[in-house]
Amino acid sequence: MKLNSIKILLLSVFISSGVYAQSTSATLIKKVEGFSHPESVVFNEDENEYYVSNMADNEAGDGFISRVSADGEIIDLKWIDGLKDPKGLLVKDDKVYVTNNTELIEISIGRSEITKLIEVEGAKSLNDITVDAVGNIFISDSGKSAIYLMPGDSANMMVPEDKKGEIIEYLNTTRLEYVNGLYAHKDHLYAAAWGENTDGNFLKIDMDTREIEKVSKEGIGNLDGVQPVGDDAFYISDWATGTIYLIKKDGELKEVLTSEKSSGDILFDAKKNQLVLPMNFQNSVWWYQLQ
Repeated sequence: MKLNSIKILLLSVFISSGVYAQSTSATLIKKVEGFSHPESVVFNEDENEYYVSNMADNEAGDGFISRVSADGEIIDLKWIDGLKDPKGLLVKDDKVYVTNNTELIEISIGRSEITKLIEVEGAKSLNDITVDAVGNIFISDSGKSAIYLMPGDSANMMVPEDKKGEIIEYLNTTRLEYVNGLYAHKDHLYAAAWGENTDGNFLKIDMDTREIEKVSKEGIGNLDGVQPVGDDAFYISDWATGTIYLIKKDGELKEVLTSEKSSGDILFDAKKNQLVLPMNFQNSVWWYQLQ
């Protein structure tokens, strides 16, 4: 085997195992301004572009979603507008799902329009959104310390047939510590908790039993975003300080970088080994190259 082939093989092994990606230092390489209190950023590999949710100024209908190129240039600042407090974003098939205060909005990417709006009964302040391997969609509600579930077509839980496709309350407890960031991984939900006094923990929730376990050894901060790094670690953001941490499933915590206060629902790009931070107060999105 040639040396270059060996290098490529080793790199593939490192990336798939999460070893290569578990960086604990980073350099700021780009700031893109012009947003309005951005909260979340996701990447659509099929379209090779980012989507950014903009909460704007808390006036009815002033929120919007932006389209941004893979190079970080704004393609369409107000791609989808008329929203009232958009936060979490999820790309699934040819759609973007957005949490919009007390609603879940479905956007057709190809048609660039809202195709469905679902009012979530009892919701107070919907935040992050994630999907598991069989299509179940989970939504955090930071306002009431709860998680909602929209069962997929192949739901792996005991959900009545007449409730599939609807959004139902999945968990409601202060033990979720006013859950913010959410990520479904295998049989668990991993949650970045806001906490009450900058003491939010990183939590693990068994999808079947709904048991909640603290991964972090003590409260970390006002946790916001969560992104997986391989199979045994995550990047999490502390909104209060702008610090991004690498946390392993055994609770080991390492500081990666410190931006500024209000770093929100972050994105980890494993292919480029970059972190993308929506900076709410700064009205900008920051790119960091991990080393």
